[in-house]
This record gives sequence, C-alpha cells and structure tokens, in this order.
Amino acid sequence: MSQSAMELAVLVKRERTLDTGTWVWTALPQGYPGSAGGRTLTELHEEVEALKHFMVGADPGTHITVDYQYELPGLPVEILVDYRHDRSRRDEAAAELRRANEVLGLKARAAASALRAAGLSIRDCAALLGMSKSRFEQISSLGSPLFSS
Repeated sequence: MSQSAMELAVLVKRERTLDTGTWVWTALPQGYPGSAGGRTLTELHEEVEALKHFMVGADPGTHITVDYQYELPGLPVEILVDYRHDRSRRDEAAAELRRANEVLGLKARAAASALRAAGLSIRDCAALLGMSKSRFEQISSLGSPLFSS
C-alpha cells in the first residue's frame, strides 16, 4: 500500500502578542484554516509538525512536506531564498564531490595494484599517480579510503 504525499505552504510571521507584547512566531497554513505558534522557531516548527495533518485534514499516514515561507518586516524575502538556494547548491556539490572521491579512490587502488603488479617501485608508483610515497602506501592497503571527509 503506497502512502499519499502532499506539500503544505505555511506563511511565518513574527508578531507581538496583544496582551503582553511578547514577540512570538505565527504560522498560517496557506489555503487552510487555523494557525500554529511558538516563542521560538523551534517551538513553531514542532507545533506545525504536530498539527499539519489536522490542518489539512489528511490521514496520519499521508506524508506532508512543509514549505516555510517567512515574512519578516524590513527583511527582503530574497535574502533567505538566495541563501537557501546557494546552500542547496553547495550541498549538492559536496555530495557530488563525495561520490567522485569514492570513484577516484577505487580507481587509485586499482591503479596502485596494477602498477605494483607490473613491478614498479612504491616511489615510482606514487610519482605516476601524483602522490607522496606515504599516501600511496595508505591507498595500497585494502579498505583504506583515498580521501577522508
């Protein structure tokens, strides 16, 4: 049985309470009635997570992704959007780099093995692969990662 999925857009504002004047965060689900709140963003996110199925009237088995949209007076929306976009691009690049390092590590170990099997010295193998003798010795050991994170 497959679970259904949906996205919930939530407009988040920072407001002062009328009674005490305390700053609070308010989340307004877009297209649905109700709201959630908290003194901190962490509290707000926890409350939205606890209420999101109720807010949209969805079965508890429904996967709901929450898209938080922040409206903060004096702060252009683009600042957070641009930051999140660039952070996402950085995270994707970092994941690609990890994959490339894994592939390169496998190829380096295969090349090291082939070079040694051809009778080359450790120093010559290291020079051919563009690394130090000690690094070549590390990758020549089974199971050693070529690059560490």
